[in-house]
Amino acid sequence: MEYPSKDNLYLGIVLMTVVVITGCFQYYQESKSSKIMESFKSMVPTFALVHRDGQKQQIRTEELVVGDIIEVKGGDRVPADIRIITAFGFKHFICL
Repeated sequence: MEYPSKDNLYLGIVLMTVVVITGCFQYYQESKSSKIMESFKSMVPTFALVHRDGQKQQIRTEELVVGDIIEVKGGDRVPADIRIITAFGFKHFICL
């Protein structure tokens, strides 16, 4: 009686090892990128000063809608993509 070759067993072990190592590496990368994305949340302001219905209101940035007029003062972080209507002595700093 001839025994089957152990080549398939070795190949299976190598493939399982590669799959496990790849899975661990992918988990590590995903964990690292989610920590980076969480740190970006601290860079975005949580509230914005908006002109709505003829009065100034302080609202959460998640509640901003297209057409809102935002008041940005010196040192403020811009809470969204904006179009500048009027500016006096406006300077900006782009930090990537």
